[in-house]
Amino acid sequence: MTKSITTPLTAILAGLALAAAAQGSAQAQALQVSQAGDAQLSCEQLQAEVARMDQMMGASNTAISGAEGQSRMAQSGAALGLNAAMRSGALARMPGLGMFANAAVSAARASAEAKVAREGEQIAIAQQRRAIMNGVYQGKACGTQATVTTVSTRTVPAAAPSSLSLKGDVGLKATASPSAAVVRAMTAGTAVYPTGQRNGVWIEVDDEQGNRGWISSAMAVQR
Repeated sequence: MTKSITTPLTAILAGLALAAAAQGSAQAQALQVSQAGDAQLSCEQLQAEVARMDQMMGASNTAISGAEGQSRMAQSGAALGLNAAMRSGALARMPGLGMFANAAVSAARASAEAKVAREGEQIAIAQQRRAIMNGVYQGKACGTQATVTTVSTRTVPAAAPSSLSLKGDVGLKATASPSAAVVRAMTAGTAVYPTGQRNGVWIEVDDEQGNRGWISSAMAVQR
């Protein structure tokens, strides 16, 4: 195989590699809403479990962003590979290259969509378990009222910078959930303005067009 064929083919193969990587990460152990012995946890253990649920939701949101990025990279890589193949004449010598590229992109997209769905379910379960742990915590009358407030699952005002900048392409969500409807698709570098409302790893923001919705805090940095 000549170098002119190998170069675009390598780019297309990268799409399949990304799909395989996304698929391979599906083996994480599923989280359960309730577990035997939850009622016997100490106040400190309950607080630790609430914190662990927050960490899991943050990791799932990061994984969702990564999976969506992998899908975009696979599509871009395949497109670049096909363009290179057309310019070099490799596409004419390998008629099946276009179908192979489409298969790579489809595989990457399917793996990304499956991962987004899995992580979304993980977030929903973590939110439910967090609520249960908080209920047990309050039922045990652990700590002071102020301490109970810190582990509450309700949305509470939080101090926020005057504006944030998006680190990547983000969908402004109608509610604090990865499966929520998208109010607006925003690109990297877009300025958003936190309202001060938080829900786990999610923050409520306004954009410069007057739209209001939720984004993952992992996708924004202070300007």
